[in-house]
Formats: sequence, structure tokens, C-alpha cells
Amino acid sequence: MIAAQLADSARYENVVPGLDKAFAWLRANAANPPVDGRYEIDGDRVFALVMQYTTLPREQKIYEGHRRFLDVQFIAGGGPEALYYGPAAEAPEAEAYDATKDFVKFDPAYGKSMVVLRKGEFAIFFPEDAHMPGAMFESPAEVKKIVVKVRLS
Repeated sequence: MIAAQLADSARYENVVPGLDKAFAWLRANAANPPVDGRYEIDGDRVFALVMQYTTLPREQKIYEGHRRFLDVQFIAGGGPEALYYGPAAEAPEAEAYDATKDFVKFDPAYGKSMVVLRKGEFAIFFPEDAHMPGAMFESPAEVKKIVVKVRLS
């Protein structure tokens, strides 16, 4: 897991192929994010999901993971948002991995660490990272989020 400000994203562009395109798209759209929906950046290899929601107590959220994609979770507006995470290898599965959706659901009680993201900040979650997005930090908050998915080779 990596967490930083979008202003520093150039440092991470070469971590895996496709992150350069993900960060270029985020920088171009951060100040004026598009309406909620899916946006292709590089076909189905790199795409963005734009959404708006209210953060909820941790007990109402789920732990998730992916095997083929990494997530760049960026707070475009509102917040803050708490994101819990920990090693996926240690997280008990609550539902089996669904390869068609690249999604595995983990036990919601699991969680080793937490990061708090504010407007202009992002976190990268790799397949090694079980993660729980959308949790409230101190109180519920409206969030405009962009999640960029990058397929790994």
C-alpha cells in the first residue's frame, strides 16, 4: 500500500505499467471530476470509476481484495475517509474469489492498519493488500472519489 498526495504522484508512475496513465488522468480531472460512472483510460487495462457517497461506520463496510488489478483510490472532494488495510494472505475469506469480477470478500472484522485520506490524496492498494474503503474517520463525510483500476501483467 502506498499513500501520498496527488501532487507527488510522478514519483510512483513507474512502479507498474499503466500507473503513468492513471496518474495523468487523475491530474487532468482532479480539479473538476466528471459525473459518476466508468471512464476508459486505456481500454479495459486502465479505467476510472467515479463515485460520490457518504462514509459509514467500519461495521457497515466490507473488506475486499483483487488479484488482477490494483486500485488507486483518490479523494477528489469532501472527506476525510478512513481506509483499513492489511496483508491479504492473512485475511480470512468471507466469500470465495470471483474471477469474473476480480473480487474477493474478506472477513469484515479483519484489519491491521488504517490510513486517512483527505481531498487531493490517494492510496494504491495492490493484490497483496486487503482493503476496506468508504469508512468514516471521526464522523460521516460526503466523499467524491475516483478509483482508477490498473490491470497487472
